[in-house]
Formats: sequence, C-alpha cells, structure tokens
Amino acid sequence: MKFRLLEVSNWKLLDCFIRKSPMKQLPMLQFSALVCLLLPPLIYGQTLKVEVNLVNVFATVKDDRGNFVTDLSKEDFHVYDDDQLQDVRVFEKQDKVESSVGLLVDTSGSMVDIIPYARRGVHDFTRALPKNDDFFLVSFGTTVKLLHTSKQPLKHLEESLAGLRAWGTSSLYDGLLYSMEKIEKSDHPRKALIAFTDGNDNGSTIRHDRVVQEIQESAVLLYFVAIGSAVLVDSHTLESLSDISGGRTLYVPKHDAIAPVLEEIRTELGRQYYIGYYVPRRAGFHHIRIEVPGRDVKIRAKTGYSGG
Repeated sequence: MKFRLLEVSNWKLLDCFIRKSPMKQLPMLQFSALVCLLLPPLIYGQTLKVEVNLVNVFATVKDDRGNFVTDLSKEDFHVYDDDQLQDVRVFEKQDKVESSVGLLVDTSGSMVDIIPYARRGVHDFTRALPKNDDFFLVSFGTTVKLLHTSKQPLKHLEESLAGLRAWGTSSLYDGLLYSMEKIEKSDHPRKALIAFTDGNDNGSTIRHDRVVQEIQESAVLLYFVAIGSAVLVDSHTLESLSDISGGRTLYVPKHDAIAPVLEEIRTELGRQYYIGYYVPRRAGFHHIRIEVPGRDVKIRAKTGYSGG
C-alpha cells in the first residue's frame, strides 16, 4: 500500500487532515489522542509530520452458491498480515463506501469490432453509478488520452464515446499506469478500473513488471472485460493482473449483451467489505490473508502489497 506522509502546519491544514485522512474513521478516543498530539506543535507554529500506515482491502464474500454474503460484521473477519493477526480499525459495509471508477477503452486496431460494445457498455454503466461516485474515461491505443470526467456534462461523454476509433497499436500498460496514478488522487476509499481490452500490448513505454509493482503498492481494483473470441485474448496477462488487485477478468462473447456483465461488476463493487488496519512501515512484499471462521464462504481480495 502507498503510505501517506502528512505535514500539518496550521489549523486549516488540520481541518483538511481530519476530513480527508483515513484516520477519521478511527474511534473517537484514539482520534482525541491524535488531536492532543497535534495541538502543541500547532500552537507554536511548528510543522508536524505524521505517517499513516494504513493497509486497506476490499473483500468480496460469496457463499457456496455464488450469492453475495452481506450480513458479516467486523468481528466475523480475521485478517492476517504476514501470518500475524491484525486489529481491524476500519470497517465499512457495501454501498456505504463511495467509489471512484476509471473506465478504459482499448482503441488499437484489434478492437475494430469491439468498440461499439465498449461504447454501449460505458454509456450504460455510468448512468447506473450512484450520484456520489465519480468516474473518468480513458482511451489507450497508440497514445493514452483522458477523454472525460464526471465533472463534465453528459453531452461531452456522448461525444467522446462517439469519437472512439480503432487503429494503431495498444498501450495497455501505459493506460493502466496513467489511470492508477490518476485514480489514487481521489478521496473516495474504493477505487476501481474497468478496462475493455483483449490484453495484448505492443506499444507501451513501460513494462509489465512496472504495472505489477504499481498494483501491489495501491488499493486499486482491476476489472477486465474481454469481448469477443477467447483465442484472441491474452487471458494470462489479464487474469494475473486482476487477481493481484483483488478484481477479476470477465469474458463476453461478441454477440452477447454486455450490460449484464457490467451490472455484475457494479453490484460487486457495491457489496464489498472495506477493511483497514495499521502496521509499522516496512519495506518488501507482505502477504494478506482474510478468513471468516465458521462460515462456508469464498473470499476474494488482494493477497499482498508492497511496502516502502
């Protein structure tokens, strides 16, 4: 996870810290202690550096029939970091957590028959998002382009989608890195990227391992929607990246409706558990394991992260 280094030098910044920091979700007793620690330096006009080492994980829980399990409490979860049981300090259920979603469309030449499906999928998905969520639209082909954000009018989105054309090479890795860096600036706790692509990259300036590193250092969920013939999809690349993030890869035959698949993703995002815990800052890769003892459930979440 990416650790935050916060500098507090006046009351205005303290207020920003209270409202935007993940630590606002700590119990009041601990928060009061935090304010007491911050107060003396503020009085004397000094700057206090506070490191917040928060590991946050979004967990999807289903029963043996594939139905979402939505009745669990914080006490039902056992979270292990490098096999050490952790004290869960942040816990939110399902749609109480606001989301930021990045929608990525592959516009390389291999997507010429797929663009119309992706266009309709983005249109339907954005209309169904809760009003407090935000989103942006990115295309990646020969270059990576930010086409639209949710702050712009709906007409602008329609025009951006209408202008999508398939040609040239694919810069999938460049598009993923750009979108992860952009979405991590959002204040919304849940961050997800949904990419319409066949998984083939032949034009990026960065390598696959750089994308893996970014995924391990972030809490961004990756969902890939592969439309068309399965033999033309680089499933190994897509599934490995989505699994690392705690998301998944979905396959849609060309002539099938794409709306149900995107609704499945939207529903899943709204029924995840947001779990957070604090650890000392440590370098290297650290393994995460989440269990719900006594319940026959399947849990999908990040399996590790890189500290620094």
